[in-house]
Amino acid sequence: MTPQPIIIAGGGIGGLAAAVGLAQKGVPTVVLEKAPALGEIGAGIQLGPNAFHCFDYLGVGDAARAIAVYVDNLRLMDAMSGEEITHIPLDEPFRVRFGNPYAVIHRGDLHGIFLKPVARTAASSSV
Repeated sequence: MTPQPIIIAGGGIGGLAAAVGLAQKGVPTVVLEKAPALGEIGAGIQLGPNAFHCFDYLGVGDAARAIAVYVDNLRLMDAMSGEEITHIPLDEPFRVRFGNPYAVIHRGDLHGIFLKPVARTAASSSV
């Protein structure tokens, strides 16, 4: 008996990540999206090490790292004077300590990373 598919409302990064994770467990999904087509929208997003740990679990970590822009310092600036208030080093010692980088990725590029496995699953599924 084939299990009933899980309906996922929204084909954004979260919806596609849920579909990838469920597919890995053999759970069929149907992703519903109100936009007429999935495409690049939005701007860059900042991702901490935990996001990359999640991407690894979902099988897209290497693809995400390949398109990420690695940040070596996070700087907090005073909006009035333009002076640096403080900074946090995010270079190699940070990456070693936390096991993954702090990086930025364009939202559309990250969306595409999740779209590929979902499209493969959909193409091989009869649901």
